[in-house]
Formats: sequence, C-alpha cells, structure tokens
Amino acid sequence: MKIRLEHNGTVFEYRLEPMPEGRFKVVCGLVGAGLYVRLALGLSAACGIYGLAAVAAVTVIGMMVASI
Repeated sequence: MKIRLEHNGTVFEYRLEPMPEGRFKVVCGLVGAGLYVRLALGLSAACGIYGLAAVAAVTVIGMMVASI
C-alpha cells in the first residue's frame, strides 16, 4: 500500500507491505476468540447458571461441528 500526501509543495510518501496471510489468520482468530469469551461472560452474567449452561452447550456443539 502506498500513501501519498501533498501539502504546500511538500510531498510525503509512505509504503506499507501487506500483512502476511498466516499472521492475518492468527490475528483474526484471536479477535474472534476474544469476542466469543466476552459474549459468553456477558450472557453468563445476565442469565446466571442457565446462561452458563447455554454457553457450555453451544460451545460443545460448536466444537463438534468444527471438528467434522
């Protein structure tokens, strides 16, 4: 990616190489895991033990589906 800015006759240029695909996948996975944990904690706090049971059930089912 190339960024170019011209201001009062002065030119600023900056080049940035894209993130490698492996790193991008890891970062997306970590962000997704963090969002899931916050959602699970929020649901558990709002619904108590029933929310915790629902989160556990959905997590187990999701892990079974993902392993297929």
